[in-house]
Amino acid sequence: MKKQEFKKLIKEIGFTSQRSFAEEIGVKATTFTTYKFIPNHIVRIINMALLAKQSGVAFEDIKSAMKID
Repeated sequence: MKKQEFKKLIKEIGFTSQRSFAEEIGVKATTFTTYKFIPNHIVRIINMALLAKQSGVAFEDIKSAMKID
C-alpha cells in the first residue's frame, strides 16, 4: 500500500493523523515516516478497521480493539 492511500484510509477510519494511529497500535509515531510503502501487517490492521467502520462499528470500539495493553 502506498503511503498516500494509507493516509487517506486512516482518516476514513477516523484517526486524525498517522501519529494517533501509530499510538493506538503500539508503535512509535515516527515509524511511518520512514516507509514509502506500508508493510503488509499494518495494511491488514487498516483493512480490518476499515471493514469494521463500514459495518457500523463505532470508532471508539475500533480504537479499543486495536489498543495494546
